[in-house]
Amino acid sequence: MRLELMGFLEADLDCDDMVQRLLEIVTVEWCLDLNNCRGQAYLGSGDISYKLKAFACKVQEKYPLAISTHCSSYSFNTWWSKSIPVPAIKRALDTFEEVVMFFGSSATLEKQLDHVIAYGLRESYEKVQELQGKFCSLWQEKHDSYEVFVQMLEPLVECLEKIKNNPQRWKAAVSERAGALLSKVMEFDFIIAMVVLKNASSFTKELSAGLQKDHFSAASQLCQISGIVATLNRVKTNMKVFHQNWFDEACAMAQSLRVQIEVPENSLPRDGMMKPVGFYKDGLSVPLVDNLINAVKDHFSEDHKEALNFLSLVPCSVTVSYMFESLKSKPPLYSRDLPDADNFFTELCCWRVTWKTKVASVTIPGSIFHTLRLPLMQYFGNINALLRIMSVLPSTALEDCGVVMRHKKFQEYLRNTNPKDRSPCLAMLQVGTDFRRDLDRMVTQCLKVTPQALEGICLDKESKSLIRNSDNNMEVDCVKEEDEEPKVQQAPDKNEDQDMKPADENGHAGDNRQSLVRVFRLAAQLGKKNCSLSDLSEEEQELFIQELSMCHWFRRESKCTPSISEAETVKLLTEGIRDVILKEIQESPFFSLITDKPVKIAEKTHLPVFVRYVGESAPKVELMGFLPFDENCHVDTQASKLAKILTEDWGLPMSHCRGQAFMHLGSGYQSLKKMSLDFLKSYPLSVVTPSESCGLAHWLAGSVPCPSVAKMLDITEDLLLFFDESPCLEGQLAQAVDVLLNMPREALEEIPETCYSRWKKREDFFDILADTLEGILSCLDTVSSNATGAKSMHAQVLSTALRNMDFIVTLVILKNACAPLRNCSTVFRCGNPADILCEVEKIPSIIETLNKMLENVSTVHSTWFEQAFQLATKVAPEQVCFSEESNSYESPEIYYRENLSIPLLRSLIDEMKYSFSDSHLKALSVLSLLPSCSPQPSLSESTDKPFSLYLTDLPEPEAAEQEINAWAAIWREKYQDVAPPTSIAETLVHPESKSHPAVTLLLRLVAVLPSVSIECDLMKTTLNSMRDLLRNTVCKGNRTVHVMLLSHYTTLQRLPEVIGKCIEVDPESSPCLSQVMETLQSLKLDRGSVEVKPVAATEPHAPGAAEKPVDGQVKSADTEVILEVVQGLRTAVSFYETQLREQILKDLWDSQFFTVITEQAVEIDGELYVPLCIRYLNKEDIQCEETLAFIPFREDPVVLADAIETALSEKWGLNMEYCRGQALLSVGEVGAQMRAVSLAIAKKYPQAVRTVSSAWSLNVWLAKSSPAEEAADGAVLIGKILHWLTEDAERQNKLEDMIIHVFQHNEGKGNELRDKLIKNWEKSHDMHEVMVEILEAVLLCLNELKGEGSSSDKQQALQFFDAIRNFEFILSTVVQKNVLSITKKLSQSLQGKPLDVLLAVNYLPDLKASLSKLKSDIDTHHKAWFEEAVALASKLHVTMLHSVLLEPLSEFYKESVSMKVVEHSISEIDDLFTEKVMDTLRCLEIVPYAMSKVETSILSGLVFRLYKEDLPDQASLHTEMKLWKEKWLDPLAGYLPTTVLDTLKTSQIRSFSNIETLLRLQVILPFSRRESNFRQGKRSLQEFIQQEKRSLTELHPL
Repeated sequence: MRLELMGFLEADLDCDDMVQRLLEIVTVEWCLDLNNCRGQAYLGSGDISYKLKAFACKVQEKYPLAISTHCSSYSFNTWWSKSIPVPAIKRALDTFEEVVMFFGSSATLEKQLDHVIAYGLRESYEKVQELQGKFCSLWQEKHDSYEVFVQMLEPLVECLEKIKNNPQRWKAAVSERAGALLSKVMEFDFIIAMVVLKNASSFTKELSAGLQKDHFSAASQLCQISGIVATLNRVKTNMKVFHQNWFDEACAMAQSLRVQIEVPENSLPRDGMMKPVGFYKDGLSVPLVDNLINAVKDHFSEDHKEALNFLSLVPCSVTVSYMFESLKSKPPLYSRDLPDADNFFTELCCWRVTWKTKVASVTIPGSIFHTLRLPLMQYFGNINALLRIMSVLPSTALEDCGVVMRHKKFQEYLRNTNPKDRSPCLAMLQVGTDFRRDLDRMVTQCLKVTPQALEGICLDKESKSLIRNSDNNMEVDCVKEEDEEPKVQQAPDKNEDQDMKPADENGHAGDNRQSLVRVFRLAAQLGKKNCSLSDLSEEEQELFIQELSMCHWFRRESKCTPSISEAETVKLLTEGIRDVILKEIQESPFFSLITDKPVKIAEKTHLPVFVRYVGESAPKVELMGFLPFDENCHVDTQASKLAKILTEDWGLPMSHCRGQAFMHLGSGYQSLKKMSLDFLKSYPLSVVTPSESCGLAHWLAGSVPCPSVAKMLDITEDLLLFFDESPCLEGQLAQAVDVLLNMPREALEEIPETCYSRWKKREDFFDILADTLEGILSCLDTVSSNATGAKSMHAQVLSTALRNMDFIVTLVILKNACAPLRNCSTVFRCGNPADILCEVEKIPSIIETLNKMLENVSTVHSTWFEQAFQLATKVAPEQVCFSEESNSYESPEIYYRENLSIPLLRSLIDEMKYSFSDSHLKALSVLSLLPSCSPQPSLSESTDKPFSLYLTDLPEPEAAEQEINAWAAIWREKYQDVAPPTSIAETLVHPESKSHPAVTLLLRLVAVLPSVSIECDLMKTTLNSMRDLLRNTVCKGNRTVHVMLLSHYTTLQRLPEVIGKCIEVDPESSPCLSQVMETLQSLKLDRGSVEVKPVAATEPHAPGAAEKPVDGQVKSADTEVILEVVQGLRTAVSFYETQLREQILKDLWDSQFFTVITEQAVEIDGELYVPLCIRYLNKEDIQCEETLAFIPFREDPVVLADAIETALSEKWGLNMEYCRGQALLSVGEVGAQMRAVSLAIAKKYPQAVRTVSSAWSLNVWLAKSSPAEEAADGAVLIGKILHWLTEDAERQNKLEDMIIHVFQHNEGKGNELRDKLIKNWEKSHDMHEVMVEILEAVLLCLNELKGEGSSSDKQQALQFFDAIRNFEFILSTVVQKNVLSITKKLSQSLQGKPLDVLLAVNYLPDLKASLSKLKSDIDTHHKAWFEEAVALASKLHVTMLHSVLLEPLSEFYKESVSMKVVEHSISEIDDLFTEKVMDTLRCLEIVPYAMSKVETSILSGLVFRLYKEDLPDQASLHTEMKLWKEKWLDPLAGYLPTTVLDTLKTSQIRSFSNIETLLRLQVILPFSRRESNFRQGKRSLQEFIQQEKRSLTELHPL
């Protein structure tokens, strides 16, 4: 079967001309014989439908077998609706198609429609799966498209509003189009047309579905057609009733969408007295049903039905279809087309027998296509002919035989093109041909054959460029984005070696890169000098400008020239900085390499690399960059990779390296040692040394391959960082250890450093730790008992870890093993070179001492172990127990000897030999040349000369000895009465140095050694600065690059000045340099180091903030400490004075029933008050909520309950016997009191049941009311952050941009999260889930906002930023996310319609079982949650404890957070959903739509039991309920109201007095959702709460 597009016909001809023209096209132009036409199907609406109908009649009159049918490319429902000439239907379908085409115009918009479908059809999971991603392309083939559209109309309107109101996210044209569609959809004329169309199509839905299904179903539907026509005639007869139902449904939907119910303004004839219901009955429903009846009759004529009977000839239908029998009753319709008509009936019987007995084939064909291809068809000529005729009949399903479906291609063409851009010729090419277009090949061939063909075509520069590069195939575009980053990395390196060349097809940006590097290099030079351009001398300024003028800038010739990316700009800037450092190294001329402790960034390990050199006669330490490090990589591979980066990528001249200090921690970092040894082998003068960044003992201990030592070092680092958190804690520590430390406290305060950096630098670090352990534990115990929250927990974890036997034994053994190193206590820290020289001589004896210890290890270890045991017994007598591993040894003492003491001593000996080689000691001996060391003349007969190692570095090695002797003589004789220079820097600037170049060179050499800190603590300053930046830098891009740039902040400061000067020198540079400045400004590098550093001092250390934010913005009033008040002094107050209260009272008395809601406590004039609200239904059947009073908060719940009752009954005159429900929204301490008050009121008035409030979603309530303070505060904080970010359009746009940036590799996920950003977070069901997903984006957004906008906005952003960079917050959010995911469905259902609530009641037992299982498996679940939180915190660079302490910390949080959150969810759901509340919810079955889905037999009994006192006519309840069910469960009932309010508004509700009363009770209960016409009080409570200051003078006493 094939369906081909043949051409187009003008539609604006009059009827006769159009008929004539169509006949001419078919018979003359296309040469088709209408004698062979067996079917015709014409789709058109309005006037065109009449013209096509006239043509069909004319053809069928002359050619009776050309039967008029519908076309199977559309469902029958779509076909008849599109061909009906009813103006309102045509307008509605035009809008419907516009909406579908709008959402189908891009993948992103189609994803939005998928979300709409998921929500609108949430009751039918299968339907959602069937339509998502396909509705836009398949809606015309679906028989229930209008029903689906009406179901999803509400979320569709909300989606269009979002797109319209967010032009920053969507293109302006998309937002405008969404706005235009929204205005069309929000018209009552459209809504009622779609509702009527939906209901009318329901009568033909089964027929439409059957015709689409298969040949058997299609044939079977024929007997239903007379019944469908009869049903439609009954509808026509009872049109008044049916139309009223349809109209009510449309009105309910319009009210829900806040659309005014009115007649279109342009309706003619215009009758001002005509009501909408009558207008739409005459103008819509009546003509629609009339036309539908005619359409069914016309499309299923007797001939068409007879033709469709032949579908039962398909073998799969032969054996089961009763229609087959009717074929034998009379000659077939197509007798004249049969090759052997006389034998037709005989052939028919043989055909049946063939398939009944399965003689022809075991597999029975199910389609015409497969049947016609059977070999046996040659014996059944008549059946073959009939099946061929059925194949061409338009109503027969077009079987996909591997041929391109032309109709679908035509629909795609219409969807993908603008009406203005369409043409018949292009449509024919697009739809009717199959070829692959190779444009390059076509152009090339065209130029070869007819070169002049292109003369008349205007080709712009882009086209020329396209032809020139015609060898590039179309795949380039696909991979361009993926290849962008590698190109960025390679381009600068390649360009370094390229000569300048003119702009060409390779892009001008490549040429500008070289000029950019030059500009960046000049900025870095100014930054190193720390001066501006104006500070330079005139000569230097001229040279500077001359350098700038050497830059060559190329303008962009076309728009397609790529600009320099952000990553490339940053890379070039980094290169410029490195170039300047390398230049300074060349002038030094020596340098040393230093690596520090590895850092984890985005799940990857990086090694910070520093270079030390002499710049301007003083030693300098600069951060060179970060090396990517893989601990699992092979040692040799890793070493060669690192060396390649240092030498090739960074260009370090290793031949000038004179020292290397690589901190290698444990066995994972052996590749660093391998790289160091390889360098030493290639460059023997690059001696290996320790670094003065930490004490020698600490440096050596870090390389010991013992797990217990690594564990102990991690714990001590966490301990020091804990006391670094605040000066108060450090003071407590100093006070605690004063008593136990055998040295004055001043000794600990030699230099103003942090506790962490000062202690680590001490050589007696382990001695101090062991001697003061008791005091430290005392201090930790004090903190854990006095502090609260994370600080207390952190102190407990550390205290437990320090009391662990393994820790104490390791500490004591390490202390004793490092005892010989105490003599080196001043080697690397003091500034006296003479002392250094003295200590250097002792190094061999230290190594010898360690060797003797190893030889006598049994003896010394026994003493050490005894000391450790005594210390453990002293600090933790009840916890003295050894690890399980020690059980496999004869005794714990032997275990620690074999696994700790021996490996430790061996490692210390190896590392001392490795770090203090002969070369290193000789290099240190050069210090003897310093004047303060009284330099001695070199003896010619001496073989061991201090400078012999560096003879190759000296310009004149032969003259060096004489120069050194002269140098010694000068200081001994000439300057004997003058204080000599004490440091290298002072010596290098001394006039004598200039005349002694060899000595100066040797001093420059020793100045770069990493092991000594002679001048000042350079390494400490640079390291601390880098660590601060790493801890505080939050950025969008590569974090290591940002830290690198901020470490060289002076370069960034000078860059705008240099760029400005460059533009002044060469205006051609302006486009490129302006873009560079924009890029750098977008990176926020200009202020990162300035604003972050003050925060660093007070920023809390992990696992969480020690002190909760004190600002009112971050902490809710309900969780604050309750203010002590003098009882009896305060009275209840109200918004309203007496006169206004009387007006409100009239409404309340009309309502009779009400419910009480106590809102969150508010502070008024420094005192807490509880807002008291009630919900009721006014006489216009509108839900109302009014704030009646503010009750002074009392700590006694009985007194508070009495005050509430007094305010309601005595002050407002309400009868508490009519109170039918209560809800509370207070949390924290106030919430606990209000629960007791609620119980007291419920005890006195049993009908006042407590339920959840619809003001908050259940999930938000569970989170905020949690007894786990961390979880509750976290929920409040999340709500405030998300509200603050989404309440302002600019902030929300910035957040959305950040989300897209974070999810740039998963755009679908990013768009999905952007769609979840709502305004009303109190009603969110997945607030915590969203927060976890977008936390990184929120952090980046706040990081930028704390430097933008007003001072109050900056302050607010900074508070939020600090609050969420907190492990405790992250953990509680992750825990809440996982627990609340179980209650999410219940939370959503409670905010839904009555049917949703009823279904939720049914699965509540399953929910409780799931929560109970969660509690029983809390160990497993908490472990997973904790790991998720740790991974998230690591991703966000939140400082945490080392892994050795995370396990015990996890145990603490399991009890304090996870268990509490789960238990609270269980208990709260039990409290909120008691059996009485469940019965109340089950009464929602009274709503007709809910009743149709979940009808039960218990409803009458429930209502009688719960509300028998409230029913006006108890006796008739059962009869009334029966009549109510009969009314709504009747198949012809039509529209079923879906909400309580809609049901109250039905026309016959007054006939059901008991049910009306029940509905009025249901709609005022707190859980009942607020409908669209919900009315707040005369004065808004929320506005009053949001005031900065609230005063009693605004209120009136009750």
